[in-house]
Amino acid sequence: MCDWMLYYKEGKQLNSSEKFEQAQKLLEAALDGCPDGDSTLACEIVFEIGRSFFGRGRRGAGIGNMLKAVKMGHEEEHTENMMRCLVNEYGMPVQKDSLSDDRAAFTAIHVMRYLYSKKSGKFGTHAERDMIMELVGDAWGDFKERIDLCGLKTMQKISKFREYVIFFPTFNVPESIESDGEHIIYADFGGDLCSCGSGLPYMWCCGRIKSVDELENGVF
Repeated sequence: MCDWMLYYKEGKQLNSSEKFEQAQKLLEAALDGCPDGDSTLACEIVFEIGRSFFGRGRRGAGIGNMLKAVKMGHEEEHTENMMRCLVNEYGMPVQKDSLSDDRAAFTAIHVMRYLYSKKSGKFGTHAERDMIMELVGDAWGDFKERIDLCGLKTMQKISKFREYVIFFPTFNVPESIESDGEHIIYADFGGDLCSCGSGLPYMWCCGRIKSVDELENGVF
């Protein structure tokens, strides 16, 4: 049996034993070694990597990988129902209530703006991260006092979040933000299937908002 297959089997077993950090390392090695033509098993590995992230408390990265696996063709009878329990209207990990879902989306959008304004694309220190998170938290408090989100559809709320300007230190907020090389789309079709052909809802696919833990791609 190939090394990468052994890594996959052991990683999956470690996930089941809740040894998520060890599992993730093995599963990522398995994905690196998985032949390009074996798309079915690649889907399984990516899904298991998502489980590892989720188990380690990085719920956003976990959801992102699980949805990527579904987009790649991961198929199990329970998968769709499971994802509907885990994913909210923004394509992010579900929070304790809808207001917390809104706050998480608002926070991620503005943290993305800050990080995308930096050449490094990441926080340099814990102090910097804490400062930005506090600034965004204060902005959310002001936003919810000014803007009534009741009755608004998902894409309408996202537009409101993006219209709000936070003046971060040392940079100007760009007029438009790009994510992964794709232009942000403002059309209101959040509940429709994504036009990319994945078969997923738009807000679970190309329209999903990455959580803060997905955006934090660097080390301090």
